[in-house]
Amino acid sequence: MLWHREEHWNVGVKVREKIKGSGVYWVFINHRGKRTSRQVGSKKAADKVKENIEARLKLGQDALPNEKPPALTLQNYWERFEETYLPSGVRKSTMDSYRRSFNNHILPELGAIPLDALTREKVKTFVASLVQKRYTRTLMIVTKDENGKKKSEMKVVERPLSRASIRIILAELTAVLNHAKEDGIIATNPSGRMGRLYKQAPVMHEEIQPLTHTEVPVFLEAARLYYPEYFVLFLCAIHTGMRSGELAGLQWPDIDFNAMFLVVRRNFTRGRIEKTKTDQIRRVDLSDTLLHELDALKRHRQEEYLARGKNELPEWVFLSPGRIIWEDGRPVGRKEGTPVDMYNVKNRYFNKCLEKAGLRRIRFHDLRHTFASLLIQNGESLAYVKEQLGHSSIKMTVDVYGHLVPGANRKAVNRLPGPISPTQAAAAD
Repeated sequence: MLWHREEHWNVGVKVREKIKGSGVYWVFINHRGKRTSRQVGSKKAADKVKENIEARLKLGQDALPNEKPPALTLQNYWERFEETYLPSGVRKSTMDSYRRSFNNHILPELGAIPLDALTREKVKTFVASLVQKRYTRTLMIVTKDENGKKKSEMKVVERPLSRASIRIILAELTAVLNHAKEDGIIATNPSGRMGRLYKQAPVMHEEIQPLTHTEVPVFLEAARLYYPEYFVLFLCAIHTGMRSGELAGLQWPDIDFNAMFLVVRRNFTRGRIEKTKTDQIRRVDLSDTLLHELDALKRHRQEEYLARGKNELPEWVFLSPGRIIWEDGRPVGRKEGTPVDMYNVKNRYFNKCLEKAGLRRIRFHDLRHTFASLLIQNGESLAYVKEQLGHSSIKMTVDVYGHLVPGANRKAVNRLPGPISPTQAAAAD
């Protein structure tokens, strides 16, 4: 009889998801006509709670346990979100951004709070802390001594979080809480519509250090002389403004030698082919100089491969030297046809090329800024620059490069109306 009673009780405690596929498990209890359920979290934790309840019932304890299972905190939910959704739902760069936001800012402040206790007031307090937050950054400052010799020194500066950084942090918190809402864990998302709370945060534009009109030829001649294998790559960066991953992802079919443009279709980074940063395909015009060098590169590569008895040309425009192939402890060649490793190019060749040219140290990304700044100084419109760079909005182009438009401010003020001249007054009479 006791065994039958235990079997009956065992059937009365079950573990399942309320929302199938949510990953959030509940314990459902049906004992002596009383039904109740409790949200636990993971399947493992729910099975443990079920085991404890069944043990109490077998001991003849009539009352259900008063203690509640641990509540699902933002930290708990983030860990599951990081393991399940992030790897398949977003690109690698976006995943890295989520991790920075949560590990550096969100979890230290909100991670221990149960999701159902995360109120709008607590999120507002968190936003206020972001506005007041400061971080340190180490910069390399290049100066000249009294003899004109360059010298570099490292300087640690303290800065606030920019408005754009706070916006990204909140957007990623909101995205995670939206998933929690879809999973039925919370009824409402407490982090929406917070923009007005950080309007006082500073707008900090990206620090750009483009090469000047006179520095570009110096840099390119150094590249041609010391690193000829990367000369066309550097020229393409300056004459198209393509991002480093877009350069690595460029293929020969993307180039239209007759119509004189190329199409940016993909991004190649960390060994993975992805869409472009804005998920948009764009067309970039080619200068005569770059078109000639790309054509020469293709012809040279065709001759090289034909001489080695190979008919097919690798599809990638800019190739990696390839990893060394070893046999019996000896190098026998290199793996061919793989896209260029831009991390290696930046750190081993680009910086050295700047030194050989006697130029200040800049980032590889500043070649993109060089392209934009030179176009603007040559009188091209910001709308054209936006299309060539592939910005998602003209606002981004204006925010970064608007101050470079030559004479824009004077043209604006000179269009303001002034007093009526004596000549105009006489003509009116």
